Amino acid sequence: MIRMRRAAFILLLTAEMLLTACSNKPYGHYRDDQMIGFIDTLNEQEQIVGFNISEWSKRDEPGPDIADWGAGYEARVLPSTKITNEAGEKLSWEDLKQGQKVQINPSKTEKKTETPDELIILTMPNEELLARAGLLASKNGSYKTTVVYEKGKPQPYPVEEIEKDASIVLNGGYGWMEHNPGYVMDVKKAFSLEALPVFLVFDTEKLVLKTERLEEAAAFISSMEK
Repeated sequence: MIRMRRAAFILLLTAEMLLTACSNKPYGHYRDDQMIGFIDTLNEQEQIVGFNISEWSKRDEPGPDIADWGAGYEARVLPSTKITNEAGEKLSWEDLKQGQKVQINPSKTEKKTETPDELIILTMPNEELLARAGLLASKNGSYKTTVVYEKGKPQPYPVEEIEKDASIVLNGGYGWMEHNPGYVMDVKKAFSLEALPVFLVFDTEKLVLKTERLEEAAAFISSMEK
């Protein structure tokens, strides 16, 4: 009986140690044999996809602070390359979009090749889409403001202008996003943006304000911080 209890205790301790080890690796949920990347570039002429595989490459890196280095992978799509979604439905080059999360088979740990056998487009929850787009605030009680503007046009509302007229908008973070209809999340459609530029204000989870007026964004953030 004592031996059984001791064995159970050792098993429990081992499980706790494994959980602790995983929790110390921010990207420890990635598996060696499931190389996952996010599409950065699409070269239609040469049928080459450029992936950011930084997170997958850092799967064994201990945290919480990990060096800010990146890793890329280029995949040449051949007529024989299988492109599917998670349900196994057959897709094509035209279904690939910047920002998509994709599993690349085989992984670099199994075989080093620039012509993978299969690309599986993975579904991303809304929170992950927003986070990867850089729209969410970084901490509770703060608000991230992003100006979405038309592709090909200069960035509106530079920081100098915001500092002069509405510095409170910089609280929680401030940035720009050029509208890209080819991105995995088309913000113009996702948030029913009729005219650009527009200010999108987010908390840590969701959109809390959409306005074309800088003063309205400033007034909202000011009222929320009181």
